[in-house]
Amino acid sequence: MNCHLPRIELIDRAATQPPEPAPLRRQAPWLTRWALRGLCWLALSHTATAIAAPGHSGPPRKVAPDLAAEATAPKGSGARWSRDIAGTRWVQAIVLSDGDDSDMADLRRHVTQLGGTVNAVHAGIRALTVQVKASDVAALSSRSDVISVSPNRATQRTYSTLEAVVSAISSNGRTYSSKTNYNGADGTGVGIAILDSGVMSSHRALANGTTSRVLRNVNLLNADAGSWSAGAAGVMSLKPGSPEQLAYEAAIAADKATVQDPYGHGTHVASVAAGRYYAPTTTTAEDMNGVAPNANIYDVRVLDAAGRGTVSDAIEGIQWVIYHAKEYNIR
Repeated sequence: MNCHLPRIELIDRAATQPPEPAPLRRQAPWLTRWALRGLCWLALSHTATAIAAPGHSGPPRKVAPDLAAEATAPKGSGARWSRDIAGTRWVQAIVLSDGDDSDMADLRRHVTQLGGTVNAVHAGIRALTVQVKASDVAALSSRSDVISVSPNRATQRTYSTLEAVVSAISSNGRTYSSKTNYNGADGTGVGIAILDSGVMSSHRALANGTTSRVLRNVNLLNADAGSWSAGAAGVMSLKPGSPEQLAYEAAIAADKATVQDPYGHGTHVASVAAGRYYAPTTTTAEDMNGVAPNANIYDVRVLDAAGRGTVSDAIEGIQWVIYHAKEYNIR
């Protein structure tokens, strides 16, 4: 039997509790919501056909080309988001909505009436991660409250350099009076969330004396939307402090995990962001320190041991960060 955890929707604390006194400024909820929606729209739309193809005179197509092709292909593509089960092709897709109902209750009912599963509700961008028969994708896309339907595509690590961009290695950001001593911005009190393959909390570059500056490790793969069981809604709306919300947090907690970054990339990224010089070494702290060498790290794992994940897991990770941003001062 394929047992899996139901996917959930975390509710912003600000929507359910009175404001808490705090010295930190919080972004307006609408700004956070639309920023997240914009980021995920970019991720979903680069191969979706929300705009009609050249020469196409009908209404804009809502289904990504590879997803539409999968529905009619005699043989599956082998993509992670598609699978043939008992002679029926199933797909995992992300459905973006612009309906008036923020809970998307009617859209969720439609999915389950089709025999599908709602694996996740992404309230921040008004979207669902669903598992449905490939032949039912057209019915979903025909709804007036659906903007697009795209595969729950694989994601993977990428590369970037940040220090020069944020002036961390120039006199504008931080100056060094000796090999180990510096003055200037170092991220003290600021939380940095790393959405990657995990972060090794015991790594000495992330230490703070005898303790670690990695204050939380959570693994969104523990509540993976990529389950291939079908026919359940699998979603509950969790109020802050409720037993369901606490159970979800317990399910994704990875603070005591023996291997927190099996791929190694997330720890590297965390060190670029907040790594700290350690002795002895022949180089200087200026060469070894990250952008913010005294910041706290929050590990939000969304990639597996091969550096791969799904768009749905990434969205869930972003929502976890938004939910805890004020609590952990994640900037």
